[in-house]
This record gives sequence, structure tokens and C-alpha cells, in this order.
Amino acid sequence: MINVIKKIPAFLKLIRWPNLLIIIAIQLALYYVIVLRIYDTAGIQATLCNLNLYLLVSATVLVAAAGYIINDYFDIRVDRINRPESMVLGRIMQRRTGIILHQILSVIAVILGFYIAYRAGSWRLGLIFPMIIMLLWLYSVKYKRTVIWGNITIAVVSALVIILVWLFEFFMLRQHPDDFITAAPYLGMITRYFGFYALFAFLITFIREVIKDAEDIEGDKLTGVRTLAVQMGIAVSRKVALYTSAVTSLILLYIIISFFNRGMTIAGAYFGLAVFLPLLYLIVRIVKAKSKSDFHSISVLLKIIMVAGILGLQPIAIVI
Repeated sequence: MINVIKKIPAFLKLIRWPNLLIIIAIQLALYYVIVLRIYDTAGIQATLCNLNLYLLVSATVLVAAAGYIINDYFDIRVDRINRPESMVLGRIMQRRTGIILHQILSVIAVILGFYIAYRAGSWRLGLIFPMIIMLLWLYSVKYKRTVIWGNITIAVVSALVIILVWLFEFFMLRQHPDDFITAAPYLGMITRYFGFYALFAFLITFIREVIKDAEDIEGDKLTGVRTLAVQMGIAVSRKVALYTSAVTSLILLYIIISFFNRGMTIAGAYFGLAVFLPLLYLIVRIVKAKSKSDFHSISVLLKIIMVAGILGLQPIAIVI
């Protein structure tokens, strides 16, 4: 029993608990701040009740945790070079334990996913969770070791984390025809907010994955991993991250201008100061980045920008 308790911190480290908290925060915030606020304006009740919402968030978190475990399982050789001090599997826990944990978390996530899909009136929605689990497995085994495809895979999964909330709510809303008709004029607005955050998550995650590849180039080279940084060099990785950051900044600038044009001054000011300016600083840091520590600090900055974007839901809520 004592041995199990001692391994709890290692398990939390293995599943990247801070990242899981971010997933929980963004899914709950998007639902309560965007969906419920707009539903209140329309005068209708939420269809994804608290229990189903929490089960959906739990399923998403379990899939993400399983994905982190399987990623570490297949990355032991690389991690021994890139980050030996932070390894859990192969150092604190046995690899076999990792596979067992991955299977347990995945099975629970799939069961929860199919249950919520059944409640939403479409069992096919439940297929999303095994598909994501399989995608993360393929990423760990194959895509991560190829140019760009691994980066795109994780970026797509990050966007799906956001889309899932509105997708399940939309299908549940369809089962209540009267509420669906009442909410119809507002559905486009909700879709745009979720679309913006999904795009934001995709772009920020893609940049971060490219930067992490540049940070881990030493271990990737020695273990035969063919990332963009390994195949084309740090300079090309820096350019890809730089151009993507520039595109993200331009999209965000357009959104900020739209906020001001619609009288959403507080939201526009927040995203300008808390997200747009850090993105400009990020571009400067990418241009100057050379060492592993430089790329690591950029990766941390990208996570901060992501959190700042989530917190931006509150100023948006003020004017919805």
C-alpha cells in the first residue's frame, strides 16, 4: 500500500496533470461561458446536463492521459537522451505497467464516450473516442517520427478537445425540437466561437510541437526519429514556427478588430494585451532562438499564451 502511495506523484507526472487541468478548464469554460450564456439569451435550457458534461470531460481527460502514457512508452530511448531526469516509465514505473494503465484508461474512456453518445441520440458519436485513441497510438508509433505529420496530428487532437463539447451539445439539442428551433438563430454564433478557439488551439499546438522537435533534435537524431528539425534542420523548423506564428497573429488581430467593431471593448483589449502582444514577443524569441534552452522557454511561453486565451472567455462572457 505504501509503495502504491509513493508512486502516485510519478503517475500524475506520467499523465501530465497540468495539461489535463487545462483540458478540463477549457471544456467547462467553453460550455458554461459560451453555450449557457447564449442559451440564457435564447431562453432555453441546456441539454448537456451537468452529469453528461462531466462524463464527457472525464472521457476526454482519460483519452489524453492514455495518450501521454503510450507516447512515453514508445519514447523511452529518446527520453533517455532528451530528458532523462523527467522519465517515469523505465525508471520509476515498469513499461508493462504503462501499457496496462493505457488500456484501463482507454477502456473507461470508450465506455463513457459511448454512453454519452447514446444519451445524445447517436451511438456513432461514441466512435470518436476509439478513433482518437487509435490516432494517438499511431502518432506515438509512426507519425511522430515523420516530418510534419506528427505535429499536425497533435494539433488536430487539440482542436477536437474543443469541438467535442459543442458537437455533443448540438446532437443533444436536436432531440428537443422546440428548443432547437428557438436556438437556431444563435447556433451560428456558438459555432463561430468554438471554431475560433479550435483554430487557435490547432495553431498554437502546431507551433509548440515544431518547437519541441527543435528542442529534442539531439535525441531524435541518435534514435532515428525523422522530425522536421532532424530532416531539414533547425533553421527550417524556426521558419515554419515563425510563419505559423505570424499567421496566428494576423488571425487574432482580425478577431480583435471584430471585437472592437461590435462594441466588445473589454474582450478586444484583453486579447490585444494578454494574447496578441505575447504572440509578437513569441515571434521575436523564435527569430533569436538557437539553443535547447531557448526552444524550451518558447514552448513554455506558448503554453502561457494558450492559458491566456482560455482566460479570455471571461471578458467575452461580459458582453454575450
